Amino acid sequence: MGANATPAVVGIDLAAGRGVTTLVGLALDESGPPRVVALEHPLTDDAILMETLRLRPEVIALDAPLTLPGPVTSALAGARWSGHDSPYTRAAERDPIWRTLGARPLPVSFLGGLTFRAIPLAARLRAALPDATVIEVFPTATLRTLGAPAVSAGRRAKTTAVARRAAHTTLGAWVAGLPPIGEEECLDADTLDAVAAALTAAAFARGVSVAVGNPAEGCIIVIDAARFAALLN
Repeated sequence: MGANATPAVVGIDLAAGRGVTTLVGLALDESGPPRVVALEHPLTDDAILMETLRLRPEVIALDAPLTLPGPVTSALAGARWSGHDSPYTRAAERDPIWRTLGARPLPVSFLGGLTFRAIPLAARLRAALPDATVIEVFPTATLRTLGAPAVSAGRRAKTTAVARRAAHTTLGAWVAGLPPIGEEECLDADTLDAVAAALTAAAFARGVSVAVGNPAEGCIIVIDAARFAALLN
């Protein structure tokens, strides 16, 4: 990034299988809310890498697990796990914060295909952009933290018109440059998740976020909404 360039962050709602990946770039101006400068649907990991390189972000937020549970990592390294925690979840997924937010991330064991796409992609992003920080985020938690109403678990619930309108309205209060909500339409769930991921990256870049989990195993980054609001105002 050049000395006079506006800092940027990227949020990626990564898909597995036949899903649609969405990438959103936000510019962090000296004053005012983050603003949308990119909204893309890259079809491949190479395309994700190229678009991210173009934006040169300070922070890249991925909506996907970026680490494996400690017992799994130990087993892959040929070591015996001596802990008593579940081998199927990480501390980040067991944290009490999720009860407070009314939203809980799915464990890695349910997201195998997505996880095994995200981990090597994160490594490629770190290699290509060594000055950027790659973080794991949970967009539903971002929306709950910012005041969006709770939505029943499962993808089908958050793709309904009511859920999308609520998410779009919530994010529109924090992000500049989102398209206005039409009388009938609003952004799709994948794009809304990518915007929420990018907004979490913006909070992380400005030092107003919380790391949930065990740093040795991998954390999920959540916005500290009160501090973020104070910063923007």
